[in-house]
Amino acid sequence: MLALQKGHTPIKSQVLSTRLEVSDSYLKKILRKLVVAELVNSSASKDGGFTLGCDITAVSLLDVCTAVDATDQLIMPELNLANRVFPGDEVHIAQSQEIVNHAFSDAQSAFNTELAQVKLSSLLERSSFQHGVVDWATLI
Repeated sequence: MLALQKGHTPIKSQVLSTRLEVSDSYLKKILRKLVVAELVNSSASKDGGFTLGCDITAVSLLDVCTAVDATDQLIMPELNLANRVFPGDEVHIAQSQEIVNHAFSDAQSAFNTELAQVKLSSLLERSSFQHGVVDWATLI
């Protein structure tokens, strides 16, 4: 929405939350994380609001996911189930745990690689985000 905003003028969180049909307080928490990650700018003034903090062609899904959620580490929960199933077989348990850890590490790398390849700009029509074509405040 920020990339499509006409003239790339700031959009109030209320306009965003109304259009997205989410609570304004929840959206503000997400926007704050995006501001900290420098993906979004925030301006607190009468005419302020939120704007893109960087070039949309440089932002990937991984950038957004990393900013908003802890997507940097897939973890197998430590439930110690193997110790209950195979009591006393410490060598086998350690080997099995290493296999699982390696699988999760490989999955994390593949996940990050896929997300990094998708730029947000690829989801939009180029002519729409270059100058912005929508005035979101008029559509709510």
